[in-house]
Amino acid sequence: MKTLIINGSPRKNGDTQALMDAFVSGLDGEYRIVSREDGVSPCIDCRYCFSHDGCAVRDAMQDIYAYLADCDAVVLASPVWFSSLSGPALDIGSRLQTYFARKFFRHLPSPLTKKRGVILLAGAQPGTEVGPIANAKTILGLANIAKDDMTVICSMNTDRCPAAEDRAALDAAYRAARQLSADR
Repeated sequence: MKTLIINGSPRKNGDTQALMDAFVSGLDGEYRIVSREDGVSPCIDCRYCFSHDGCAVRDAMQDIYAYLADCDAVVLASPVWFSSLSGPALDIGSRLQTYFARKFFRHLPSPLTKKRGVILLAGAQPGTEVGPIANAKTILGLANIAKDDMTVICSMNTDRCPAAEDRAALDAAYRAARQLSADR
């Protein structure tokens, strides 16, 4: 089993990392984590993908597209900033625009096999996860993941209880990985 993990947190050893660590501890198989440190630029709306496969921006995303084509599952992990996914998560997610353009402008099927998805969110205020969940589902949908094949795990009270101490969220992240591994 191969899993792509999109890490939208620029903070090492923070709340998002705690959820990712719990998830990875339960995961079988190979995984790759992509983050802002990998040098992925955001979509520049050049519209190359409206008429071509792939993306005109030549950066680390080219290797990630290849990994995405081969993987079985995609995880989007992000802190919640101002009731939204983080900027780094949106930057990486925006590069899946090529799959949107292929489907909606070029009327071609997705080149990706069906995948499973997991959303891991960490935020300070309960209730602010609604918009980020919707955004994450849209992004993961571009990776050919059906909404009913997405598991959502949130630790949304990190001002009072860091995610590393949120036993329910950590256990849910671990169980989600175990379930992905068992389903494969």
